Amino acid sequence: MVLNRPLPQSRRRRDDLREIPSGGGKRFSSIDARPSIACDVPPRECGNACRIAIYLPVRNIVPQRNPSVFFVSSEFRFADRFPRWKFSSTPAESEGNHRARAEFARELEQLGFDAVFIADFAGLNRTQIAYDGPRSFEPLTLATYLAAHTDRIGLVITLSTQFSEPYTVARELTSLDRLSGGRAGWNVVTSFNGEVNYGYTTLPAPQDRYRRAREFLGVTKALWKSWDPDAIIADPDSEIYVDTDRVRDIDWEGENFRVRQALDLPPAPQSFPVIAQAGASDIGIEFAAESAEVVFVASPDLASGQSYYRKLKDAVVAKGRHPDDLKVLPGIRIYLGDTETDAKAAYRAELTDRDLERAREAIRYEIPELDLTDLGFDDPIPLDRFPTLAELEQRGRRVSRALIYRRWIETGEYATLRDFLVRYATSFGHFQIVGTAEHAAATIAQWIDEGAADGFILLGGSSFERIRRDLLPRLRDLGIFRDPENENGHDVGLRRRLGTTTPGLETTRLLVES
Repeated sequence: MVLNRPLPQSRRRRDDLREIPSGGGKRFSSIDARPSIACDVPPRECGNACRIAIYLPVRNIVPQRNPSVFFVSSEFRFADRFPRWKFSSTPAESEGNHRARAEFARELEQLGFDAVFIADFAGLNRTQIAYDGPRSFEPLTLATYLAAHTDRIGLVITLSTQFSEPYTVARELTSLDRLSGGRAGWNVVTSFNGEVNYGYTTLPAPQDRYRRAREFLGVTKALWKSWDPDAIIADPDSEIYVDTDRVRDIDWEGENFRVRQALDLPPAPQSFPVIAQAGASDIGIEFAAESAEVVFVASPDLASGQSYYRKLKDAVVAKGRHPDDLKVLPGIRIYLGDTETDAKAAYRAELTDRDLERAREAIRYEIPELDLTDLGFDDPIPLDRFPTLAELEQRGRRVSRALIYRRWIETGEYATLRDFLVRYATSFGHFQIVGTAEHAAATIAQWIDEGAADGFILLGGSSFERIRRDLLPRLRDLGIFRDPENENGHDVGLRRRLGTTTPGLETTRLLVES
């Protein structure tokens, strides 16, 4: 047993929990038979006497839905589909307009979205810039600008552990978290291309990249903890501002990094940024289970979403964490219409053979081993064109997305190259909904209720204006989407908003077993 304080009612994580006497529980072996959390209130803030308690789900009560997590890609309004300049509802020239980006972020905040997600890739993609236009900002600078023009919405940026240094990243994210009032998040990536721009002849193998990422994260967390919370004393009598005895060098000596000093910046509001990750391979899942609070995933259908969700949550429990401390957010593209026929027309839109040719070039850049250049649009795709898992891992390339594309052909879902490229150009391997707003809302609720998602990251599809007008009110009616009025105008840190914890913080909750 573990000694824990009872959660105050306002801090309990679920509405469907009851308290039972100690000794009445059973040891859990899966997500479906798990004790729930104990307490995340630091002792100095808690007035309750500690005692032994176990919280178990009450199975005969239908839980009231709590608002789910909704992130939005920063590219959504500016990149509805490939090629984005052709199909976007926003003029192409506004993609590089920083004021348009800030207006979009403010709109998302007012609607009740939890965070803006800013993706990034290391290196020049000539196919993308030729047909899709270039990215106009790197993530950190854009997020810092957005922080100055918003109050509540989270700002999650992508930074590579392969092409960066821990001390630099720790300083950057500390600054972003302070400037934003505790709204920073870090999408930790190991990168699958761009090595030629950073002094590498070849990209290191996935296991080597993840080993470096694990150490990289360890160094940054050590730096973020190198200042005691009370290191700043600002004592007028002694004329001492910082008690340097409470700022300790980390003296890190590892396989990849040697870092001697403490961080030169005091702790940020969240101490650590919210840690996000997007790996779907076995090694990526293990890394996420150890370290992440949010995981982005490409799940093309409900069954694969449920399988990934269970696998990841089981891995989280195996690491001694509570499964609710990690949120699974599949990417989603939504194509809406007044009728199903209208929605299908919006989905196909005006994709021409020229657009599909460009999509063929784009997938070759993403997966160089997949050569479709000699096939006609109405030809079937031979399965042996797809690289095997062993081949992908050997070459250190993007594994999970390639396996999704392979499954599309294995299942016979897309009989021709044309069908395959239409799906690729409109979803890039992510789940997509094509239908009315009512159908889309019901499908989103199904994914959450049936254990495939804790929320979603909206990537594109129909115009954002249509999703705002037709879909979001229905999601609010279902209790899924956050009502912005509940914020009462107060700034809320991103971690508190998500209800997660990260390993390494003193407030990390304990799992209870008996």
